Amino acid sequence: MTLLCLACTMACIEAAAAPVGGGPVESWARWRGAAGAGQGGDAAFPREWSDADWAWTADLPGQGNASPVVRGGLIYTASADEAAGMRFVTGHDLATGRLVWKREFAGPIDPHHAQNSSASGSLAAGPAGVYWMWGTRAGIHVEALTPAGEPLWHVDLGSFASDHGFGATPALCGEVLVVPNDQDGASFVVGLDARTGRERWRLPRESRKAGYATPLVIEGGAAPLVVLASMAHGLTAIDPATGSVLWERRCLPKRAVSSPLQVGGLFVATCGDGGGDNTLVAVRPPPRPAGGPAGGPEPEIAYQLDRSVAPYVPTPVACEGRLYLWGDRGVVTCVDAATGETVWRGRVGGNFSASPIVVGGGIVNVSQDGEVVTIAAGPAFEVLGRAALGAACRATPAVVGERMIFRSAGRLHTLDAIRPQ
Repeated sequence: MTLLCLACTMACIEAAAAPVGGGPVESWARWRGAAGAGQGGDAAFPREWSDADWAWTADLPGQGNASPVVRGGLIYTASADEAAGMRFVTGHDLATGRLVWKREFAGPIDPHHAQNSSASGSLAAGPAGVYWMWGTRAGIHVEALTPAGEPLWHVDLGSFASDHGFGATPALCGEVLVVPNDQDGASFVVGLDARTGRERWRLPRESRKAGYATPLVIEGGAAPLVVLASMAHGLTAIDPATGSVLWERRCLPKRAVSSPLQVGGLFVATCGDGGGDNTLVAVRPPPRPAGGPAGGPEPEIAYQLDRSVAPYVPTPVACEGRLYLWGDRGVVTCVDAATGETVWRGRVGGNFSASPIVVGGGIVNVSQDGEVVTIAAGPAFEVLGRAALGAACRATPAVVGERMIFRSAGRLHTLDAIRPQ
């Protein structure tokens, strides 16, 4: 690309970054936003709506489960045309839904679990570019693109093995892209230079059942921290600069599909299987050594919850000292985040693969059938509203300022906040 073309493309992206709904455009630059916490802010969105109320909708070039991420006024997601052997990463204008760019990746289509897809991993977006992973038995591919959609670098990390198919999502920590690879074959986690793709470090991992947890990046405090979840290692904290292990607690007896979450001074993770034999574990980490990274003592387990309340695929979400456990089969349990004691339990119905988010005083999630359910974020169970996407959905919504973005299997849908009269 010439400098002139690059300047024109970047100008379009800057134009797309104009305020939406009257407020400044923010970022939802990784799966479920900052720290994977699913905190969408205070904007009040409708609880119920019809197709006529969408700000805009846009077709995607294929099908998939990748959750939308947003940075610089562009929505990034991935999809696949399995019949054609093609995968796509796209950038859509947040303000209008216009397709700004599309990048194609040709490659084989492997069999996968019925609830998986050939484009399930979400993107991570940063100042230097956007990053996506796709995998087959033949190779795990890490793709880096500029914000304008131009190729930046590509890394092949070798073969992948799992009967469920591929679905990992990378996480960006400063200038290091943390790439998880917990599979049935040779497992490891690598830190890649976000600008060049150069491998900075590699941490070998034991292999049990393939996992799909997105790394949790904690960048506040004295030093950044990355927390990983897997069946083989349980919860592991690493130094993102070196990949060295800071602490670890082997506490997840089954497959880790949901992602770890920090709640106050605890780290929470779940594991399970399709039969509903799930476990939630909350651990209290040891103090980080003042002298720098070192293998610290094993974290203590603060509490553990069994299959009656623990989700398998949806990641929990926290709000005002309460932890909301949105179950795969439509039962939501609210517990005290510090103790694990049950506050309430209620049934919303449906089956869920997406993870809940907090926005405008409510907890929002989308069923596999595409029903958007909003419940109250409070001490009592209350369903505040229901609406329909009109298509299957296994992707977690995103919120940027006064706009909420949903992704069904083959479309993007956006909803604006309620404006005061």
